[in-house]
Amino acid sequence: MFARINRFEVADGKEKELTEAYAKTIDVVKQEPGFLEGVLMIEPGTSQAVSVTFWESQEAMERTGKPGPGTLLEKILPVVRPFQKAPPVHKHYAVKFRMKKSTTRSSSA
Repeated sequence: MFARINRFEVADGKEKELTEAYAKTIDVVKQEPGFLEGVLMIEPGTSQAVSVTFWESQEAMERTGKPGPGTLLEKILPVVRPFQKAPPVHKHYAVKFRMKKSTTRSSSA
């Protein structure tokens, strides 16, 4: 499993609009091969935000992060970009350990 973490600042007073914009992208993202899960977090009292998406493979994750006509990135950016102060900083990670309440332990190689 792999994760993409996007860090960015929310435009002043636009937390609600950003959250609604992310919700609008759900159907598009769910159609991407290899997509598993996504979450948007905003630090209370600040404009700092983090978006995390989880992918079955590194290839699926990297494919969706490439710019170009018809790509996931090109479909989503126009929806969420108006509510960000600047473009996000992207980082990619291999998930080595994951804990869920319903599962005592899960790891990935």
